[in-house]
Amino acid sequence: MNYRTLILLALLGTAACKEKTAARTRLDIPLNQKIDALLKEANAATDDNKKAALFGEAAELLVDKGDLKAALNAARSGERANPTQKQCLTAIAEVQLAEGKVAEAAQTIRDALQRHPNHGRAHYVQGNVYASQTNFAAALKSYAAAEKNTFTDHRLLINAGAINLRAKKSRDALKVYERAIQSYPDLAEAYLGAGIAAQNEKKKADAKKHFEKYLALSPNSSEAGRVKVWLKNL
Repeated sequence: MNYRTLILLALLGTAACKEKTAARTRLDIPLNQKIDALLKEANAATDDNKKAALFGEAAELLVDKGDLKAALNAARSGERANPTQKQCLTAIAEVQLAEGKVAEAAQTIRDALQRHPNHGRAHYVQGNVYASQTNFAAALKSYAAAEKNTFTDHRLLINAGAINLRAKKSRDALKVYERAIQSYPDLAEAYLGAGIAAQNEKKKADAKKHFEKYLALSPNSSEAGRVKVWLKNL
């Protein structure tokens, strides 16, 4: 595995191993308002299934926000109302994985998928668990199942691309990153991954194009200097 691939793993591969996302601030008003409304409705609900579903939806949004403590509290509240609620179980597994409790996360997400085999986000989280265990083939299979079950999120494509690179499948990685670029044209990480995958495939013109776009989107990133060196060496 070459140096550039190792750098990509440091930048992107961690996302596949731990589910912690960059925390959003309280200034993210629409998201916070939605979460607050869900929690308020959940606390007022008298039907246990409805209460659990509302807490579960809030928990997943809190995971996306990066507030893992609040996410776990919401998920546990929903679990008490309905121990098999799919979003609650999935959010619990995501928090466990973010905290490095891989074995616990693996068991929780297995339970979730046993009860809810069509929950796309659960397949995505299981893929992240497998990635943390360096079971790359299983991770990619889970990511494919997540897509099949209509889970759409840029993290899925970024993680799948990184895992393909870790599995030394640069051609497949490039295809995934190009899909990410098509769906999320302002996602800098997708161009960085595509550039590295293209370079590994000896596609210098494509690598140059992707690296230049990455720098245009993230000129002040911590990796900008390194990417500029790569461009000079193409």
